[in-house]
Amino acid sequence: MGYKELIKKVQIYSGFSDSESKDALDCLVETLAVRLDETERKDFARYLPQELQDMALTVYPSTENSSKDILQQFMEFQNVKESRAKKQILSAWQALKDNNPKKEIEHMQSILPKQLRYLLS
Repeated sequence: MGYKELIKKVQIYSGFSDSESKDALDCLVETLAVRLDETERKDFARYLPQELQDMALTVYPSTENSSKDILQQFMEFQNVKESRAKKQILSAWQALKDNNPKKEIEHMQSILPKQLRYLLS
């Protein structure tokens, strides 16, 4: 599935505009990528469209962006309330799940921090 199709999937799941769907997808990919080690990040990026691969492989973890609560990050980055941030995260996650092999999604979930796994389930 291409980048535009993934954005459309997010839009279908969320009811958001194209722009907000794109922002949610981009933000989730970056947020997940900084929480993965280099090998896992490459595995994750392998199943993404080129635009998202580039994003996942070029974002670098810092203490702030890799340890902060993902929901709080979304609220700050997107300037939205908690319920909207949750909807953004879950809609983008569902689109990514549709685009990746089930085995890869399960593996990624198993290596993510517990708080993040809980939010995505």
